[in-house]
Amino acid sequence: MKTLRALVYRNMLVYCRNKENVFYSSLSMLIIILLMLVFLGDMNVDIVKGVLRDMDKMPGLANIPANQLISGVRDPLLDDKNARDLVLSMIIAGITVVNGVTVSLGVIGLMIEDEYNNRLGTFYVSPVSRLVLVSGYVTAAFILSMIFSLGTVVLSEIFMFMTGGTIITAMQALRIIGLIILNSFSATCFMFFLSSFAHTPSSYGGLSTLVGTLVGFITGMYIPIGYMPDFVGKILMLFPMCAGSAWMRRIFVEDAVVRTFAGLPKQAIDTYYEYMGITIKLGDNEITDLMKFIMLLVSGLLFLALSAFLMKRKKVRDR
Repeated sequence: MKTLRALVYRNMLVYCRNKENVFYSSLSMLIIILLMLVFLGDMNVDIVKGVLRDMDKMPGLANIPANQLISGVRDPLLDDKNARDLVLSMIIAGITVVNGVTVSLGVIGLMIEDEYNNRLGTFYVSPVSRLVLVSGYVTAAFILSMIFSLGTVVLSEIFMFMTGGTIITAMQALRIIGLIILNSFSATCFMFFLSSFAHTPSSYGGLSTLVGTLVGFITGMYIPIGYMPDFVGKILMLFPMCAGSAWMRRIFVEDAVVRTFAGLPKQAIDTYYEYMGITIKLGDNEITDLMKFIMLLVSGLLFLALSAFLMKRKKVRDR
């Protein structure tokens, strides 16, 4: 156990001391923020305001029973503020998931770099099993993924507080922390599995670029899933991080969405959730939170088992 702790500490220290590692791991997050500031943020705000305008024009709105309406009083003058508040909550949730994925990818890349530079050879001749060595990289990636994700939430909530936005409650914070742990586990195991196919820093760099590009689409940050072709949306829903992102966004926006659509039919939230990919379906059936939990946990365990199998085969070939 002392050896494992020492390896985990070493890997975390090496990663954090290299400013380039931290920068490139955060690059996808920075790109998302830049895109949102330039034009995607306004586009998403316009989508929300468009839904509100369409609902206002719905015939017979005044005759809808109160139990079929969202709680609160409709105030069109607050549409812009509420819509921006809702979109910001969506962005924070997405960035939290994306950051966890890219950081775990960056930390596991240290294993490829150490192998390429023959530093692992020094470990191999020591009385330390390969399982402990690999666990040192995976555990460090898991811990740093959680830390960076939690840091993203804390900094974002400070920003929301300073700008008068929606602040998460204590109960929401606990749910978010639990989901960060689950997402970090699933993402780390998946990134570890992908790393099994890369043996040089250049090949892993290409893999990192590909993952960093695709993660914004998979999590629905660049383009809402409801805006994509149906078959593309179904493919994206097969990725565990898509389910994790949808679950995270639902937690973050559950208060903001009620204020935004106050006084309108409850179907307004259902329509918005489905369009933005917060509600994901398998066929005609909605994927519940329990199903998302099972998907994230089982996928993580599956990729971890596959990675262990590949490492075992590699060990046999190296003899």
